[in-house]
Amino acid sequence: MNEFDFCSPGEQCSLLLGRKIGELLEEGDILALWGELAAGKTLLTRGIARGLGVPPEERVTSPTFTIINEYSGRLTLFHLDLYRLSGADELETLPWQESLFGNGVAVIEWPGRLGRLLPDKRWDIEFSITGEESRTMLLRPHGSRNLLRMSKWLEELGALKSQSACMTEETTASDK
Repeated sequence: MNEFDFCSPGEQCSLLLGRKIGELLEEGDILALWGELAAGKTLLTRGIARGLGVPPEERVTSPTFTIINEYSGRLTLFHLDLYRLSGADELETLPWQESLFGNGVAVIEWPGRLGRLLPDKRWDIEFSITGEESRTMLLRPHGSRNLLRMSKWLEELGALKSQSACMTEETTASDK
């Protein structure tokens, strides 16, 4: 299986998913977060930061105006928000390549703004808003290294579905 579909009933579950993803990330990983405004991309990134060991007292916010935020943890997290860019040519004055190809991991919101510069070897997460707080996230690996790691990710992330914060009405009804 080359994708993982995850239904989150609320913020706590999305944070748990992000934390687990952060624990699984390795140096050089790139996550491309696809979804509309308010889909939960920054919230998931906050969970990823915690999974990477970024201390809870450090606020993880969207770098909408700064474009790139950097956080120190087990691995450096580079959080890019490209929403305000109209195209990849606007990146020339920013250290975006160091963020994507450096010694840490990168999370990119609005990755389509990179166009052909978006790395082929990455993890895509597509967000769908399914309710006021509920979201569906579809994870897809790209590149042979990520495809090889997918079975471990499926096992680790699949276990979250039984966490109380991630139980949906459908899940609890099927358990009866």
